Amino acid sequence: MIRTVILGVGNSASALVQGIEYYKKIENNKDKTDEYGLWHPLVGNYKISDIDLVGAYDIEKNKIGLELNKSIFSSSNKLEKFDDLDVSSINVEPGLLSDDNMNENLQSSIEFSHESGLDPFMESEFHNSLKKKNPDIVINLISSGLHKSSEKYAEISADIGSSFINATPTSIATNESFIKTFKDKKLIVVGDDLMSQFGGTAFHKGLMNLMHERGIRINKSYQLDVGGGIETNNTVDEDLRILKRKVKSNTIESELPYDVQTISGTTDYVDFMGNSRTNYFWLEGDSFLGSKVRFDIYLRSTDGPNAGGLLLDIIRGIQYSHDMNEYGGIEELSNFGFKSTITNNNLRQSYQNFSKKYIL
Repeated sequence: MIRTVILGVGNSASALVQGIEYYKKIENNKDKTDEYGLWHPLVGNYKISDIDLVGAYDIEKNKIGLELNKSIFSSSNKLEKFDDLDVSSINVEPGLLSDDNMNENLQSSIEFSHESGLDPFMESEFHNSLKKKNPDIVINLISSGLHKSSEKYAEISADIGSSFINATPTSIATNESFIKTFKDKKLIVVGDDLMSQFGGTAFHKGLMNLMHERGIRINKSYQLDVGGGIETNNTVDEDLRILKRKVKSNTIESELPYDVQTISGTTDYVDFMGNSRTNYFWLEGDSFLGSKVRFDIYLRSTDGPNAGGLLLDIIRGIQYSHDMNEYGGIEELSNFGFKSTITNNNLRQSYQNFSKKYIL
């Protein structure tokens, strides 16, 4: 079993928890119709039922102390309930809040369980609690922009002997110091900034790849994202918007062997959209005899499931790599599942590298 702990019980965590329970139930069914949407039933030697959730932590007051199957449906989470859950033995415990300077949008979105600023006693309590759970993997799903908290979580995870998935844009898996720390302890770290299974970034990269392979010279493109939920509200903060725009634009530009003018990122928050997101794309290129080709298209998707499905693959990929005595940063996993990586993460090549190694 892959003992797994979740940090941050938001919409992505909700989709992950529900996905594990849902696909566990249908693994042995002869009729695999209900398996649609599950990208890879088997990664390495591992099925969905090999993932064992053993703990969850959050900093939101109304989630702490609740059973996990109730906490994921708290008022600040917007993802719907897809299936009955059997994870009632896990209670959500207090996480760490190490950042003193949170943006106003995040502060106004939730009621915190404790004050910001790292309390040595609280750090010790968290460290001991996490260590007792003996996780193989810790998943960092906290809100973007809480950089000190993400770094502290990574440090503690390495210290207790757990591999680490960083779904936030904080530099963890792209930080050479963290990579060395995890490698020296024979652990794995992957990230940064999770890329949805079929969200705006993957779709934009796919469109660019298609145009390039059909001989179109792309001149410029943009992607505008509008959505609901705490994470979207959080990322319209100016500093975080700039960071996310840089990360998204860089990974999209990396799809092509030449420079192209690209702008991509969250543009606005719409509360009633809940956990859904609409991405608007505009791409322009030159075709035969210099004739213009333009894409003007939009994509609508749901954030939580887009993250949950991909995380199932990353969890199992880490455990398989660990079985193969691979440690530190794993290029095939980071390039496959994340936006901010050390090496070029061309969409098609990244998937081919992942499949060759993990889809046996």
